[in-house]
Parts: sequence; C-alpha cells; structure tokens
Amino acid sequence: MFLWLDERACILGVGRTLRKVLGVPEAQIVGAPFSRFFSVARRGGAVRMCPKELRSSCGAVDCDRQIGRCGRSLGAMTAEEMLHVTLRMRPQVSLRGALVSHAGPPIQGGAPTQAGGDMLLNFSFGIHLRELVAEFDLTEHDFSAADLAMEMLYLQEAKSLVLEELRALTGRLDQARKAAEDQALSDPLTKLANRRAMAQALARAVDHATNGLANFALLQVDLDHFKTINDTQGHAAGDFVLQLVARNLCESVRGGDLVARMGGDEFLVLLRGNPSRAEIGTLAARIIEQLKAPKWYRGQECLVSGSLGAVSSRDYENLEIEALQNDVDRATYAAKTAGRGCLRFGSGPVENVEDEPATSPGAAR
Repeated sequence: MFLWLDERACILGVGRTLRKVLGVPEAQIVGAPFSRFFSVARRGGAVRMCPKELRSSCGAVDCDRQIGRCGRSLGAMTAEEMLHVTLRMRPQVSLRGALVSHAGPPIQGGAPTQAGGDMLLNFSFGIHLRELVAEFDLTEHDFSAADLAMEMLYLQEAKSLVLEELRALTGRLDQARKAAEDQALSDPLTKLANRRAMAQALARAVDHATNGLANFALLQVDLDHFKTINDTQGHAAGDFVLQLVARNLCESVRGGDLVARMGGDEFLVLLRGNPSRAEIGTLAARIIEQLKAPKWYRGQECLVSGSLGAVSSRDYENLEIEALQNDVDRATYAAKTAGRGCLRFGSGPVENVEDEPATSPGAAR
C-alpha cells in the first residue's frame, strides 16, 4: 500500500496492493502525476488548497492550487501526522496514510522552503478495512507481514460473531418475555384475556372516556346450569363447554372488542366504539341463542344458557371501575332472577336496572 513520488509529485513506484486497488496496469501508474489518481481531502471530503506560503511564490500557470498538484504542495503535508486522500476514480473510497520526505530542506511553517526530494506515502484502509477488503477481493497475501490488517479483520469478524450471538440472544429473550407477558394476561383454558388483562384494558377505557375520547360498554355473561354439567358429566365436559363458549363469544363480537374470562363460568366483554343499547341488545341476542344451542361432549348433551348484564360508560357522570363492575354484576343478577337467558341493562342503584330483553337474534351483527 505504498506510493513513491518524486519532487514533482509524479509516481515513481506503487505497491502491489495499492495497484490492485487502483485497478489499472503499473505501466499506466508509474510516471503519472499523483493528482491523476488521488485527491487530498479533509475528513468529510472537502478539497484542501495550498498554504498561503506556497501560493504567494508559485509561478505555475493554470493551476487550481489544490494540494497534490505539485511536489511542493504535497511536501507541505509532511508536517502532518496523518494524510487523508480519496481515489478520483472511486470517490467513495478513502485512504489514510503517512507522508515521509526522503530528502530536501527542513520544513518551516508547514511548507518546504524549496522543492524537496523524493517522498514516500504509506496507505491503509482505516476504519473501512473490512468493506474495502471485500470490495477489492484482497487476501492475506496482499498485506505485508508487519501490517496489522489481518489482525484487525480477525477482530472485526470475532466482533461480528459476538454481536450476532447477542442479537440472537436478545431475540430469544424478547420472545420469552412476550410469551411470559401473554401467559400472565391470558386464561390457560380458553386462551381468552384473563381478569388482569381486562382490568388493564378497562382502566384505559375509563381514562379515554373520562377525557372525552371514546365511550364504551361492558357486557357480562354468566352461564346458567353450568354447575350441573360439572357435577353430572365431569370437569372435562365443563372445560369443553367453557372453550366452546369462549369461541362463540369471540366470533360474536367485533374485532376491536375484548373478551375475557373472569373466572369460573363468568365472562366479561369490553365493547369499544360507544355502542348503542340497540346494538348491545342485538349482540346479546346472538350470544344467548348460541349459548342455548345444543353442545355435545362424548355423546352427552350439555345444556347451558346465559344471563347477561350490560352497562354503558355514557350513563355515568363520574366513571369509576368499581362502580361499573358492581352495576354490571347487579344487571346480570337481575337477568338471572328474571328467568335466565336474557339481558338486563343497569347503571347506578339496583332499582334502576331496566327490565329490557335482548333484541331478536336475527338482527345484524
């Protein structure tokens, strides 16, 4: 990666690896001016101009005064610890190196007092070593034994392997965390949201409604005669019925609604989007009909029905989660005392629970 220059900044010799990078035969490189293949730049690519000390005494005609156009301007760089250049044929490739003057007078003020002797430039790829080695298809034989490029590549490869393993580990940890969160917020039997998940969703819904963003409704479903199934047909039959009810509820509600199993044979549905009483009644009628449909487990019919209670957030001046849950419980209890298999609305004291049956199951979803 060396470049040998004379006092005019013409190339006298070029290293094998640098020649490979330039991509042209050695005969076209030797004798050519430095500026044909390289441009001196600051970090960021800004072109550097000759120092004032050189420009004031320069007699060159039609010169753009860029460092590297002549030997004197390039020699002015020997006082710097590091030289940065870009390839003219590939401006995206940046090299860094050290410039050493073989002969010539001492440097004063960063510039030689007169034309110096030969100069030697020794380049490296810097921080872009890995990318450029791959781009130019370089191998270990393209670097000298004293060059630390291979060691740097090995370190970068080791770093990449470690980072890849860390990313894989992070991915596995994220999956495990998500699985743990899903497990903590879901009912293991029905795969519905559990009491904790409903509490979180209900808290957000109350916050939105309180701030005037969106109203909602709560629909509670309590199975009738479920204990009889457990007692006469066994808990396996009861579990089957709960799973079937869960599937029916999910198929009945809209996509944005949340169905949760609160425990035992009690389910709670958070109806978002400010549904009207008529819409709640239509949904309840469909659920009631599905619950009454025959359910068979191992040749035995499992008969259940559902008592439903509902409350709407728009009926409350001061929304409180506890009040909502108490009122929907009262409404569900009112449905049971009214004969089961029906819907009752409620908000506030129990005497305000309305004796309003569900609408026809044939209404639109």
